[in-house]
Amino acid sequence: MKLNKIKNINWHQAQPYLTKLIDNKKIIITCLLSFIAGAFLLAYLQSWIIFARPTFNKTKLPHTQNIMKKKVTLKYWHHDEWRSEETELIWKDDKASNIFYVINNLLTLMEEEEVLSKKVSLESSLISPTGQEIFVSFDRNPFNKESSTFEKWMIIESILKTIQQNDIPIQSIRFLVHHKPLNDYHLDFSKSINL
Repeated sequence: MKLNKIKNINWHQAQPYLTKLIDNKKIIITCLLSFIAGAFLLAYLQSWIIFARPTFNKTKLPHTQNIMKKKVTLKYWHHDEWRSEETELIWKDDKASNIFYVINNLLTLMEEEEVLSKKVSLESSLISPTGQEIFVSFDRNPFNKESSTFEKWMIIESILKTIQQNDIPIQSIRFLVHHKPLNDYHLDFSKSINL
């Protein structure tokens, strides 16, 4: 039945309808292609899609530092005598990072041995431009308010002796808390302490 209707259609009369349909198809296809192109452009501009050609540049790696294991002696004052403990640390060419790791290990040991009543660690250690002075910054004040001057000085002396014992070529050290001078009623930390 449908075939008979198609055969009976006068194609000359149907031509305007077909051209409208074809024009509508062109508009729909153009809109769809524009939408897809816009979506890709949006994705590209939002960095959801990244187009990059592969590069084959040869990059040189920076010179690596000399790294080795070293036995380090940690000295600390406990129960009216000097005690020492050996441990292995990674040792580099950088004095500041070596001192950072040595002092942090010493502070951890002193906390374990209950020389320090609270957890104290270094935030950073920096070498002066001359290379003879180091600035060490704690994350909190290492002393209790109740501690005597002698107890405070023995904590400082433990750090100094540990640095000397491990042959780190530093002449003086300055103690800081959060990168500001360490304040204490008994001891003056406004100047560097010589080793």
